[in-house]
Amino acid sequence: MVVSMNLSTAAEWIAWAGIVIPLAALAWSAVFYTQTKRREVEHQEYQRFFTITDHLGQQGGSIASKMAAAFELRKYPEYADVIIRICENTNVEGGSAKMLKDELLATAEFLKASR
Repeated sequence: MVVSMNLSTAAEWIAWAGIVIPLAALAWSAVFYTQTKRREVEHQEYQRFFTITDHLGQQGGSIASKMAAAFELRKYPEYADVIIRICENTNVEGGSAKMLKDELLATAEFLKASR
C-alpha cells in the first residue's frame, strides 16, 4: 500500500497544515526551552565558580576547606586561564600554607594538562 500526498484540494492543504503547524510550534518551543535552560545552567555554574573563588580569597577559614575549594576548581575548565593565574600567583601564609599552595599548584597543573 502506497500513500501518496496529492495536495490538490483546499481540504488536503488544511489537513496538512493542521499537522505541520502544531509540530513546528512544538519544535520551536523545545528549542527555546532548551536555550533558556542552558543559559540558566551556565549562570548557576558561574555563581558556583564565583563562590569557590570568593572562599579562596577570604581571610580565615580552614586550610582544609580552602584545599577542597582549590580542588573543586578543576571542574571549571572553561575558566582555566584565570584559575591557572589565581593558583600560580596566590601568596599563602600561615601554618599550613605549604599544603594549600601545593593544592593550588596541582590544580593549575591539572588544568594545563587538560587543555
